Amino acid sequence: MNSELQRAEPRAVDRSPSEAAKPRSSGRMYTPRVDVVETEDALILHADLPGVKQEDVSLTCKGEEMILHATCVPRNAGKKRLYAEYDVGSFYRAFKIAEQVDTGAIEASLKDGVLTVRVPKAEAVRPKRIAVTGR
Repeated sequence: MNSELQRAEPRAVDRSPSEAAKPRSSGRMYTPRVDVVETEDALILHADLPGVKQEDVSLTCKGEEMILHATCVPRNAGKKRLYAEYDVGSFYRAFKIAEQVDTGAIEASLKDGVLTVRVPKAEAVRPKRIAVTGR
């Protein structure tokens, strides 16, 4: 895996007061499946978050760590369950981020249960084309 974005070992998440106020599910904790690809100017992370809504995703950068936390709430709350294979719970994944990325320009979007995170490389590590002249 690229040295700029590495999986961090799971640890307790320091939660801000606004995160602590969010309702927590009583379900399980899941580790989302993630693909990371590298382009010339960025690292692109795709994380599977089935059943998660945009407002239930928290993506934070703290120091050299990017933390993904998401919650999947019950979709049939208050209804009698006859049979269920789908479970609810939280997703958690942490990544170490090297200094060679621009953490201030990270972008994220959620579509069809897939979170896409674009982590731009710092200008200093991007490849540069050098013009060759015929002097």
